Parts: sequence; C-alpha cells; structure tokens
Amino acid sequence: MFGDTLEKEKAGPAYDALKADPARAVTPDQVRRTLDELLAEAEASGQYPLPPEQREWVDAPAVGHEVLTPYDPAEFLTSAEAVAAFLADAEATADPAYIQHACEVAARARAMHGLDG
Repeated sequence: MFGDTLEKEKAGPAYDALKADPARAVTPDQVRRTLDELLAEAEASGQYPLPPEQREWVDAPAVGHEVLTPYDPAEFLTSAEAVAAFLADAEATADPAYIQHACEVAARARAMHGLDG
C-alpha cells in the first residue's frame, strides 16, 4: 500500500513534471553529492550547526554506496489483472493527471509484457 501511495503522490507527478520540463533533471554527479558537501551548504546558508537530534544521524557511520536506479511501474504490471487493478486504483483517485499517467503506464506494461486489453 505504501508503494501505491508513494507512486500516486510523489513518483507519478514527479515523472510527469520531468517529462514536461526535461531541464529540471539533475545529473548523476549532482545526485552523488556527499554528506560533507550538504553540510557545507547548510553551514553557508546559516542552517548549521544542526540540532542534536538531527546531528545524531549525521555523525552515524556510513552504511554503503547505495545506487539509485530508475523505477518503471510498468515492469511490475505483468498480468492483465495487475493492469486492471492499477487502473482501478488510479480511477479511484479522481485525479485526471494521475489517471492519464496510469493509462500511459498501463499501455507500456501491456506492450512490454504482451498483454491483451
């Protein structure tokens, strides 16, 4: 359920906005900024030092080098039933922009997986 909400409220509109204005895109180098760079920006803007409750996670040891990858919901709509449920969920939002986006995702899923409908 969380994924559905995230997709409707964040991913779908962000995808649509980026598609409408590709200049909004960021480069991989911009995404890979280090925590030190972010803290330096915060310090320069007067937002630093951080309060103790926020400082705790900043000072925690690094976990790893996570890589962000593109997400296409059409890859996971592998059956006609899944596509139908996805579209029904979109219709239930009554959000015309999201419904249009969902129809485009569904069309891509049908083509990608050779589904009828």
